[in-house]
Amino acid sequence: MMDNQQDLVELKYFSEISKVLNISNLSEIMDAAVVSNKSKGITGILFFDYGYFGQILEGQRTKVEETFERIKRDNRHQNIKLLGLSKIDHRRFPDWAMRLFNAEEFAEQFSQFSEILQDLNEVDIDTYRTIKNLWSKV
Repeated sequence: MMDNQQDLVELKYFSEISKVLNISNLSEIMDAAVVSNKSKGITGILFFDYGYFGQILEGQRTKVEETFERIKRDNRHQNIKLLGLSKIDHRRFPDWAMRLFNAEEFAEQFSQFSEILQDLNEVDIDTYRTIKNLWSKV
């Protein structure tokens, strides 16, 4: 994938799942995201577990910002927190228009975060802080 290096960014955010989202619909959502992201040249990963989302989007600044604005209007998310928008020299996930991970899969793929993920045992304020801490370090 060819990128304009001067315009390549990475956006990280964290959100809570709203009661509107039915977990059984998650694969349909992922399928739609893959199609949409491919058409916009966006790559990244989505972490979903314990009622929370964490996502990293990579691509052209305008496309990434447009996608994030759409996510902010999506009623399946609540308490959305932007953790960072930064210029990058290259993509970390160039082969994934979007890849979904749960806590166990994420720990296997990104072993440097396995200790943080072992602390996730129930949805509470400590879990929220742990996941927020995790996404700020990815």
